[in-house]
Amino acid sequence: MRKKEIDFMKKILSCFLVCAFLCTGLYGCGSKKTELIEEAKDLTLSQEISITPEQNDYGIPAYNFLKHIQSNYPGRVAGTEKETEMAVFILSVLLNGGYAESDIAIESFEIDDSTPMMDEAIQNVFDGGEKSNSSQNILITKKGESEKTIIVGAHYDSAGTHGVDDNGSGVSVALENALRMVNTPTYYTIQYVFFGSEEPGMYGSRAYVESLSEKERENIILMINIDTVLAGDYLYLYGGKVNDNGTVDNTEAVFKAYEIVKEIGLNIQLPPDGNNDYPYPTGQKRSDHAPFNDIGIPYIYFEANNWENGSPVETEKNGLIMHTDMDDLDFIENEYSGRVQNTLSSYSTLLYSLLQENNWEQ
Repeated sequence: MRKKEIDFMKKILSCFLVCAFLCTGLYGCGSKKTELIEEAKDLTLSQEISITPEQNDYGIPAYNFLKHIQSNYPGRVAGTEKETEMAVFILSVLLNGGYAESDIAIESFEIDDSTPMMDEAIQNVFDGGEKSNSSQNILITKKGESEKTIIVGAHYDSAGTHGVDDNGSGVSVALENALRMVNTPTYYTIQYVFFGSEEPGMYGSRAYVESLSEKERENIILMINIDTVLAGDYLYLYGGKVNDNGTVDNTEAVFKAYEIVKEIGLNIQLPPDGNNDYPYPTGQKRSDHAPFNDIGIPYIYFEANNWENGSPVETEKNGLIMHTDMDDLDFIENEYSGRVQNTLSSYSTLLYSLLQENNWEQ
């Protein structure tokens, strides 16, 4: 074989190996997407689920999603059957709500551990079924006038509970908003990312950030993370990057969001100032905004919690709801009358308002 032919064969082999690598990497050559979408098409949605939100019923579709999650998808432990079933449910809602298959991408990745993150004193209520060492993100792109992109993220896995607070609530708010925006013109492109496997170490958001090209990174101007927005005593917004010397920058987005909160009269606040462990207005780096923050992408983090005594106790009455057997919609509604609907409505209203803005780059 002549040298020119050998060189040509080497190039062909190199291309084949690259393709093989990509097929086993994040995107799975479409096989995972095809499999999940076919399952989503076969899924019959409950009649209580509204895929056409009314103009002013903010939080009501999210509440109906949450009731369905409570009944059908407990124990969405990372890498388990229940986590995958939840992914299929999310896809079914989006496809029935007006998104095309071409708007959707599935990003597969490997995980090391799917251990449920429960309080040490509490037994797992649900185990999620058969475990695997893989999970997936669900990406839905709603194109705007500009290529500049706002990411709206929420993780859909849970500890071994019903997982309505953490984080069926965030998924429900994001789903409601995606349905509201499907036919709404926007200046910015919006990408909804439902992250898999956040609980054992933010696997989904880290995989997403690591997969971004330089151009994709440059186009992302804001990340909005919605996590645990149901049971906490106070409704918070966080943002900002803590520097090595303790100062905080990259706060423009969260302060802009807070001005919008005040304009529309929502009972949402910034965290208390003066906390040396979590400099104002930042919060804990334990959710899916963290990998974005690490590469300098501004974020706004929605979370219901209680920081009034300097540490995040979530509720004064019962302490932490997340990662305990109290993360149950029936319990939360019985303990905190009216809180669920108020919190979902407030964050749903705010998210819609933020995505109507066309000057996040200023």
